[in-house]
Amino acid sequence: MTDFSNSMLSLAIILSSMFAIVGVMYGLLKYRDATVKLPVDREQLARIPAYGLQQQIQDLQMDLIGSMLMGAMIVSLPFAVSSLKAHITVGQFPWISVTTGLMGLAYCGFKTWKNFSKLTKLRLGHTAEIATANELIGLQALGYQVFHDVQADGFNIDHHVVGKNGVFAIETKGRHKRNKDLLQTNGNGPSSGKKGYQVFYKDGRLNFPSWTETKPIEQAERQSKWVSQWLTKATGTPVTSTPVLVFPGWYVTCQSKPPFPIVNHKQLVGTIPTLRTQALTQQQVEQIIYQVAQRCLSKSEVGK
Repeated sequence: MTDFSNSMLSLAIILSSMFAIVGVMYGLLKYRDATVKLPVDREQLARIPAYGLQQQIQDLQMDLIGSMLMGAMIVSLPFAVSSLKAHITVGQFPWISVTTGLMGLAYCGFKTWKNFSKLTKLRLGHTAEIATANELIGLQALGYQVFHDVQADGFNIDHHVVGKNGVFAIETKGRHKRNKDLLQTNGNGPSSGKKGYQVFYKDGRLNFPSWTETKPIEQAERQSKWVSQWLTKATGTPVTSTPVLVFPGWYVTCQSKPPFPIVNHKQLVGTIPTLRTQALTQQQVEQIIYQVAQRCLSKSEVGK
């Protein structure tokens, strides 16, 4: 082979590893888009405070990481090409280097798949919580105090609402809408026009088009119980917290009476004011608000 051919082959071998990881990412993205979709349209959500700045910061962070990786590649690429070219020229196959490289490539591919799966779940959860937070703004106009991401003992309360008619611990659950369920119906009867995107509660279970769950109900009850115990101890007066389970973007119905409200995010403003868990005085409301606010501070060490 000519010197130019050896150089091109060496460069192709090195670049193939990069394209392999890009190929894994592309395949994962195509599979995700072909099988599931977010329950709510992110473009239809109201912008949170400093949303534009947050996007700029994230973009610049990615640019910085890309610049560092590009710098490392530019410096190391000529040496890597020269090394491979030398092996090709003398006809010695670098088994050790190739084996090590393939093992490293397989590990990177596995990490890419694992991190992508985690990122997909985090993106779903983030979208669901933002959708719920958007709707809870309507409760503030009715005199309620709304808190988000309240730090507890080893976990967090997604949303916390305090008003004269009680305290509400809201747990938001994001669930992808599966494309294969689009034309399916729920339950034993008509789907009420919500084909494939309906979840109904019955006898302690949440029934989705392709699966059932019970853990969200147990989690919401457990977290609300913790809130009741914590606020009772912190304020010195009995406080009863009501759990509320929210599935943004899903059409939620109940075929048997649920232990607490299980709703779509758009039902929150109409549901919470009708609940009569506990009548609180203004002084009690202020005491509870103070305690909850302390748990929402960024520097708070509780629950860590």
